[in-house]
Amino acid sequence: MVKLIIEPKKAKDGQIDYVVTYHDVKTDNQFTVTITNDLNEAVQRLKETLENEVKILTAK
Repeated sequence: MVKLIIEPKKAKDGQIDYVVTYHDVKTDNQFTVTITNDLNEAVQRLKETLENEVKILTAK
């Protein structure tokens, strides 16, 4: 199972950064997809990653 997470974090300059993380629970593999201060960009990257995961699952 794969988890995609958007987590808000306060940046050093006081703004909010959105961290998009990919976590494969089965293999305990985790990496950051992107860090951005634009929520729309974070959601778009999460959506693209999710769509790619669905393509992989349906191809099997």
